[in-house]
Amino acid sequence: MRRLNVFLLSLLFTTTLAASPTQNLNPVGSATLKVLFWTIYDSYLYTPNGIYDGVEPGLALQINYRRNISRSDLIDRTRGEWQKLDLYQTGCEEWLGALEAMWPNLKRGDELILQVDKDLNSNFFFNGELIGSIEDSRFTESFLAIWLSENSSYPRLRNQLVGLSG
Repeated sequence: MRRLNVFLLSLLFTTTLAASPTQNLNPVGSATLKVLFWTIYDSYLYTPNGIYDGVEPGLALQINYRRNISRSDLIDRTRGEWQKLDLYQTGCEEWLGALEAMWPNLKRGDELILQVDKDLNSNFFFNGELIGSIEDSRFTESFLAIWLSENSSYPRLRNQLVGLSG
């Protein structure tokens, strides 16, 4: 019985490791967001072929936080970026409510990953664990535009992420 428990635990652990949302993807680019003297996060973009051709199934955006950030600050920042990009539309507050229910307060060292599924829905992972999904391709496009739009607030970061020169 003890051997069976050890086997089941090792199988569960192996399955959990294999479930990494970026495991079978190739890196496109990476960038670090710094504001004045503070480093906010490191970000990484992955796709199945290592080339950014727009939002597509399999794309993943990974953000490793280097500062503590509250959930409410993340939500406010998301809303503000959508407004700057002229993407704030009907349904945005519903999406923000879903994010508020899903996202934790972040501590230095935490990781959030958005993985795009085959239907262009968004799956969110926190420190390797799936924490929720938003099944709306419009959300996926709007959310990723914060980092990947040519009109992003941080064009140098965007260019590094999509594999262009900084």
